[in-house]
Parts: sequence; structure tokens; C-alpha cells
Amino acid sequence: MAAADPDPELVVGGPSGSLLRDRKLLAILIAGGVMAFVVTTVVGFSGAVFSSTSSSPGNEYAAAGMGLTLARTGQLVDGSGLVAGDSRSGTQTVTNNGHSGRLTLDARGVDGQSPLAKVLTVVVQQTDPAQAQPAYDGPLDGLTQVPLGTLATGERRSYRITLTWPVGTGAAAAGTSTSLTFDWQIESVP
Repeated sequence: MAAADPDPELVVGGPSGSLLRDRKLLAILIAGGVMAFVVTTVVGFSGAVFSSTSSSPGNEYAAAGMGLTLARTGQLVDGSGLVAGDSRSGTQTVTNNGHSGRLTLDARGVDGQSPLAKVLTVVVQQTDPAQAQPAYDGPLDGLTQVPLGTLATGERRSYRITLTWPVGTGAAAAGTSTSLTFDWQIESVP
């Protein structure tokens, strides 16, 4: 008897070998399809999607306004004809027209190169209600963002501003000038 032909299903690379691989591929594809069907069915048809909607109409919000009223507009301190040793004062009353805020005072537009601006000193004193210590006592060119405390809604305060040309200073300032704007500012606080 002649040597038997080997079993074609056992021969690697034989005609049946590709069939075995195709069967395995087919089984994997069928298993994947069944799993995809089960997942889609469970997720898609579970009925576990719940939602609810409510509304609250008519909500409007507005920021409260800030505002100051100054009793005097224009020049507060008459600085014409100053000489060494002079001291001049003026008063200002500030009223808060908005909600509670921090009040500051700033001297804007001071010419830092002016010999007169370099020698003048300033005292800012709260007079109503009276405070023992001045809010500021120093050189004119240092009067920047001076804190004057918190003003409540409708609160009014008065301040005296005194400019002084100290004796024995600034001989070079004679005949010169400087100008400025007293800038009162209020910033809201919580």
C-alpha cells in the first residue's frame, strides 16, 4: 500500500487550511456582531433616559450706581500772589449719592518740574465729622490717591485743604506757578 496521502485538513497551507482560517474569522465576526447587537439593544432600548425642565422667568439684575456730589466746584484754595510763609485754606463737602464706597483724593495735573510745586505742602483735614489726625500732611506732589475712608449711602463729610509755602524755602519758586485739579473719587465696596 502506498504511503497514504496526508490528511488535507492537517496540511498547513493546503486547500483546507485557508478554510480553517476562514471559519475562525467567520466565528470572530459572528461573535463581534452578536456583542454589538446586545450592546445596542441594551443601551438603545433600556428606557433609562430621564430629564426634567423647570424655569424661573423674570430675573433682571442691575449694578447700583456710584456718585459724589461736591458742594463747591471750581477753585477750592486761592493761590494767587503766594509768598514764602503764606498759608491758604479752602473747604469741600462731599456727599455719597450711591452705595457704600471708598473715598480717595488725588491732585491731578501737578507739574512736577515747577519750583513752586516742589515747595508747597498740603494738609487735608476732615472737619465734619471732625477727625484728630489729618488724612494727609505732606508735599503737594505726593498728594496721590489719599484714602479718606468709606462713605455710607447718603453720608456727607467736609474737608479743609490747606496749602502752605514754608518760610525759608523755595527762593527759586518766586514768580513761578503751578496748577492742579483736586480729584475726589469713590469706588464701590461690598
